[in-house]
Amino acid sequence: MAKIVKTIVDPDLCTACEVCYDRVPEIYKNRGDGIAEVVKSDVPQDLQDAVLEVTDECPSGAITTEVVE
Repeated sequence: MAKIVKTIVDPDLCTACEVCYDRVPEIYKNRGDGIAEVVKSDVPQDLQDAVLEVTDECPSGAITTEVVE
């Protein structure tokens, strides 16, 4: 099973679409100006699928998630 090691958001690429912090508020939040930031980079197993989904769905590619097999 894959394990997420780290997830990050590049604020320069983020377009404030709200996908990540609407879907996974335990990991991402609005920093106050719409841009997302990570609040917990160590992703619990029960949230890993959701983090991978928002990583793929991020329209600007601002989210990077490192996965190890």
